[in-house]
Amino acid sequence: MKKIVLVFALLFLFNITDSHSQLEPAQNLQMGIRALEGRDYEEAVNYLTQYLETVPQDAEGRYSRATAYYYLQDYSRALEDVTTSIGTTINFSPALNLRGLIYTAQQMYPQALTDFNAAITANVNYGEAYMNRALVYKIQNEYPLAVADLTSALTINPALIDAYYLRGEILVSMGNYNDAINDLTTFASNVPDRASVYAARGLAYFQTGKFSEAATDLEKAITLDPNLSKDYNTILNEAKTKAGSK
Repeated sequence: MKKIVLVFALLFLFNITDSHSQLEPAQNLQMGIRALEGRDYEEAVNYLTQYLETVPQDAEGRYSRATAYYYLQDYSRALEDVTTSIGTTINFSPALNLRGLIYTAQQMYPQALTDFNAAITANVNYGEAYMNRALVYKIQNEYPLAVADLTSALTINPALIDAYYLRGEILVSMGNYNDAINDLTTFASNVPDRASVYAARGLAYFQTGKFSEAATDLEKAITLDPNLSKDYNTILNEAKTKAGSK
């Protein structure tokens, strides 16, 4: 009986594995992109690998598999694929932007900036590249450059909600608290469950003397992420005290 069960298990596994190879190349590409859009990254890699076995230099296939590897945090394979994609297509902005993200994840910031610059040169209206370059500038404490890039990103594409959050955080660091509050409020109205947004806005409220608002935000941040309590409990208690004394 055990042998029969094992045979069926092996046949089932073979059928799953073989299902990708039975598709036409274009179908594997389509299914891979569909899996990528559905955030099923391992399945995307499976389909796209089958596709690339027949069309190894296809820029779209390489870029798509690189994206899946990136989200799986397999940066070495992602870098290999996206570099191949860039090598086969001139001025491929999405691939340049993706490689910049990979370099950022690997803390290779000069290389990341080079790729984001190239992506923007190839497509001056590529909002995501401005936003991603701003992140590197933020890491390097180049706050004015980061704010300029985020403003450009939002001018090009106001739907880049993460740009509001990033710019808000930077503005808090720069001491521009009122503008920071505006940006963080815009983000929070679209993404209401991000603890770090309430923490940043709580600090901005505290610095502007709005202690009740600060306490509310900091309490919400800690509720959403209890790990933040060690960093913000002291200022939360101070905000509550000052709010009560008004």
